[in-house]
Amino acid sequence: MQKDTTQNLKPVVIWLVTGCVMIACMVAIGGITRLTGSGLSITEWKPIMGALPPMNDAEWHVAFEKYKLIPEYTLINQHMTLGDFKGIFFWEFLHRNWGRLMGIVFIVPFVWFWRKGLLKGWLMRRSITVLIGGGLVGALGWFMVASGLEDNPDVSQYRLAIHLCAAFTVFCIVLWTVFDILRDRRSFLGDATSAAKWARWLLVIVLLQIIYGAFTAGLDAGRIYNTWPLMNGQFMPENVTAFGSLWKDFTDHKDGVQFIHRNFAWVVATAIIWFGYANRNNKALKGGDRWLFAAVLLQFTLGVLTLVTQVWLPLGVLHQLGALLLLSVLLSVLHRTGRILPV
Repeated sequence: MQKDTTQNLKPVVIWLVTGCVMIACMVAIGGITRLTGSGLSITEWKPIMGALPPMNDAEWHVAFEKYKLIPEYTLINQHMTLGDFKGIFFWEFLHRNWGRLMGIVFIVPFVWFWRKGLLKGWLMRRSITVLIGGGLVGALGWFMVASGLEDNPDVSQYRLAIHLCAAFTVFCIVLWTVFDILRDRRSFLGDATSAAKWARWLLVIVLLQIIYGAFTAGLDAGRIYNTWPLMNGQFMPENVTAFGSLWKDFTDHKDGVQFIHRNFAWVVATAIIWFGYANRNNKALKGGDRWLFAAVLLQFTLGVLTLVTQVWLPLGVLHQLGALLLLSVLLSVLHRTGRILPV
């Protein structure tokens, strides 16, 4: 029965997998946009008319003059020429239009599959959730950008973390739906095994590390203390606690945020390695323990290389995609240890 259902829903699976790939590309484009300082180059939110770039010199000058009014230009980029502006405009324009393309790729097939009767029951509800979630991610993107247009030359690291986590959440919902179609349909709640319980704790610490990765990106904290394993020869430099408040030191201070992100990576890696070893004979995971080990090793290595190269752009983007890969592998383990639901 499951095999017949999967065969009938093969076009839906292709649609959903395409969506996962496009979200991963969006994460990469978003990473480039952030690392190149391009995110504030478009100072208006025009979901429809904004799909077109400036079409002539006059329109380019208008866009540049609007950019000159925000703190990023007045405090940091006063040296920028129109040619420089066009360079950063490209990445933000691509970022926003990739989002528009994703909207088309998700909505048009949704309507088609709905009319064909392929989306029913839980799959229909899940598809609607994905569409709403995608729209919310776009709105949160503007919510993030708006934080850097008035008083600050940078976007809020908190809003960046919310935007990134929302995008990752939509990705996880789409991928979980693929697993539900190709495997047995399962609840996120774990079964009675210890592997299920500990896999969900792994998700908590991985999400915390992803949040701190967003904080690190938002504060440009990866471009300081570019030595490893110590921070310029010290485990914890005095400046890490310079703000005098643990909350501010570890959420608003570059030094403190990097301290948490680089050292919590050890916790994540150790926990996943321990989980993999403890479940090395767990056949229910279908080799998920080994994939987890490989993914966390890759991500840890990319993190170190990104740090010591002062966030070289290709490595910074790969490190962000590595987080998505690790989350995907963990999601597969979570699905295999979830409670089976009726079709």
